[in-house]
Amino acid sequence: MKYSQRFHFKTCMLLTAGLMMMACGKEPSSELTTQAADLLLTNGGIYTVDANHGWAQAVAVRDGLIIGVGSNEEIQALTGPSTRVIDLDGKMALPGFHDAHVHPLMAGKMLLGCSLMELDSIAAIIDKVTACASGKNSGWIVGDAFDLALFGPDGPGKELLDEIDTPLPIFLTASDGHNAWVNSRALELAQITFETPDPALGVIERDPATGEPSGTLRETAQDLITSLFPAATLEENVTAIHAALQEMNGFGITSFIDAFVGLEDWQAYQDLDRSGQLSARVVTSLTYGPAFSKHHGEEFEQVLASRHEYESGRINNDSIKLFLDGVLEGETAALLEPYLGMGEHRGELIFEPDELDKAVTRFDAMGLQVHMHAIGDGAVRAGLDAFEAARNANGISDNRHHISHLQLINFSDIERFAELDASANFQALWALPDAWIMELNLPVLGEERVQGMYPIGSVLKTGGRIVGGSDWNVSSVNPLDAIEVAVRRQDPLQNDGPVLNENERVDLATMIEAYTINGAWLMHQEQLTGSITVGKRADIIVLDRNLFEIPAQDINEARVLLTLLDGETIFNTQ
Repeated sequence: MKYSQRFHFKTCMLLTAGLMMMACGKEPSSELTTQAADLLLTNGGIYTVDANHGWAQAVAVRDGLIIGVGSNEEIQALTGPSTRVIDLDGKMALPGFHDAHVHPLMAGKMLLGCSLMELDSIAAIIDKVTACASGKNSGWIVGDAFDLALFGPDGPGKELLDEIDTPLPIFLTASDGHNAWVNSRALELAQITFETPDPALGVIERDPATGEPSGTLRETAQDLITSLFPAATLEENVTAIHAALQEMNGFGITSFIDAFVGLEDWQAYQDLDRSGQLSARVVTSLTYGPAFSKHHGEEFEQVLASRHEYESGRINNDSIKLFLDGVLEGETAALLEPYLGMGEHRGELIFEPDELDKAVTRFDAMGLQVHMHAIGDGAVRAGLDAFEAARNANGISDNRHHISHLQLINFSDIERFAELDASANFQALWALPDAWIMELNLPVLGEERVQGMYPIGSVLKTGGRIVGGSDWNVSSVNPLDAIEVAVRRQDPLQNDGPVLNENERVDLATMIEAYTINGAWLMHQEQLTGSITVGKRADIIVLDRNLFEIPAQDINEARVLLTLLDGETIFNTQ
């Protein structure tokens, strides 16, 4: 289908700085024609994601605002002597992507450090760590995002790392962030021995014959090592987040929710904002609770109370992050029914239900958004119960709570997302039968539960709101990777192959909404961005092909050519 056959052309012009009026099918007013645009995008396939899901050919921008959306002829009326014109030559434009769950500080440190992401063999990981250790004479060797699925259910052993020619301690995090691999020197420095008990909510994996620590640390057991690391400086954190921002901008991300925030993150974002380098809109989710918290005791309360000391149009600090459980690959996710072959073991909730209800009710009453990590169906139910408890205590609010990950949702809980107006924040890239699911999850869950994983289609059918996040540096930050998997439920690197429950597939338009207008709504900025609509900020991206005119297996091969934030170029390949 040609663009001209699809377009519903409409002239939508901003007539004054403070008042929007729609002039559809009429000549632009004389006031409008005297106020030329700073920028025109013309001759494109512009998917607006507005209420009518309309297409357009051209967009006009002035002072960072969208002042016109329509046909080439209509928008060219806003051309002035200093107007910059970008001919899209038929390419697709759409609103900037929103990543609703990402870890920029950790991702930036990975980019600048010893990244193990996408290494597909144990030998490749060892070679990379060896290279990272070469010439290093002090400190720690820290690597990020190795593939835990390469090692089987017991995790990797310290012996492989001990063979690397270095006297230094080695600490490597798995790509899920919930498991770590260390050498004997790291265990020695942390005084982790045969006699060391598992910490609360953590596991020290042990040699089944000797009982000695094996080298795999799960959940809070990682803290026994990381507590020894020297604190990063503000400059180091700023550099890391800036590197992550550049990477995200290159994939069309103009807004995101930072899912693991403490004072150090706030300070870095403020520094970037003051220097004009904060090239995205950010919601920061301050971590709270007994596990994975960046603050403890009264320190959390002090930071929470100070959240409005720095005001910015690009930073919103009114969000709280709660971890409800761990992950399935370490059998630490909380389930309603036991893991297979493990007796009555169901994992463990990080909060007791009454404690969780009380915390969520408190934060909800403060007008804060609650952002939850929940992998197992037991954790998801506990989270929904807490949202319901808060609603019963406080009444209906506009705080826009959400639950991330949602690997397992009990069938009876699926419709509760719509009932409670709780957004389902899926990391759709994981919804495929990869080694993590088939080799680590399947043996301890069984076929029925595996085939029910990531029920995106079911939540959608019951009226739930779908939003999308990457969980980067856990997995790829490219939204098109996740969008393709949600559409196909297959490996995005293959044109064919096994499918993870085809009944949970959703269409392309749904996933674009998840990463644009739905993400904007979740961030309380749907009046500001999320669609290409007159009066909104010009957060716009351009792709090298139209996603609606290519096979689904080619979606993630599309590339972002241009990213605009407030009408300013923050990424450009041309």
